[in-house]
Amino acid sequence: MDYFSGIIGQERALVPLRRALETGRINHAYLFIGPGGTGKYTTAAAFARALILMDDAPGEAYIDNNVHPDLMVVEKAENKTLIGIEQINQVIEPWLALKPYRASRRVVIVKEAHLLSIPAANALLKTLEEPPGHAVIIMLSDELSLLETIVSRCQVIRFSPLLEASIKDFLMGRGIDVANAAQLASMGQGSIAAALHLAEEENREELWNIARSILNELSTGQEIEVFKCAEIMEKAPALLVRLLMNLLRDIYIYQSTGREDLLLIDSNLELAKCFKQLNPTRVQPALLIIDDLRKQYRGPVNSLLLSINISYQLWDALK
Repeated sequence: MDYFSGIIGQERALVPLRRALETGRINHAYLFIGPGGTGKYTTAAAFARALILMDDAPGEAYIDNNVHPDLMVVEKAENKTLIGIEQINQVIEPWLALKPYRASRRVVIVKEAHLLSIPAANALLKTLEEPPGHAVIIMLSDELSLLETIVSRCQVIRFSPLLEASIKDFLMGRGIDVANAAQLASMGQGSIAAALHLAEEENREELWNIARSILNELSTGQEIEVFKCAEIMEKAPALLVRLLMNLLRDIYIYQSTGREDLLLIDSNLELAKCFKQLNPTRVQPALLIIDDLRKQYRGPVNSLLLSINISYQLWDALK
């Protein structure tokens, strides 16, 4: 049985996992690292399923209903910004210390491991240094910001941004027409999750209009607009920033080349034609900085302050 048949565009990441299952040489800890929305959790869930069902085939129904006693998924608490030490000491460690109930291993998946607090990371390190023989820990991280001592005790599996063609095919398989699938794949920038989020957004056209309005207001050069626009961005910060980046990129590309076929979004052409002339030396670094800042919405940050920072980057790029 191919447990990884539903994984898209991550063949290289799957090679060591397939080999581990074939040989039975399973590491006690894995670190799946790569951009958000590229299949890390889907792969971790598939790998965990394979590990458990190797000797507990009847347990598949338990996994499907999220009640298998030898599989645990840990993420930050809803009202917290970080994964705290109490989740390591009071949840993961006692659970891993117990012998498997049905399978030969106990598998824990730690989502967003980059959100481990320092005390939590140090507590988890102790488990990684002396893990129970039946334990397999799979950590998922959008960035390599974990303690080096933790990274060194894991087998690192790297995930790459997905090709637009792969995302497009996936979306078409979900019933999205060719034109929309192509557009959403471009906007997803290598992330299936982002493309799906955009596809499922009922107010997408309204958000596009908000993004266009934000760029127009910031282009006036009035600093007060930075704060006004940041407050508007709070309506849907991560999504609006993605739309703003696409808009700025399309305006810049059209002004530089005059080619409509290079636009990510055809409807951006009208704005690109009439927008003030941009300075490439400002736009290019701003897009890189904004992309890095955008990823921080998933972390323990004040969303409004982050939006203000991004708004300042846009304002400076539009001078």
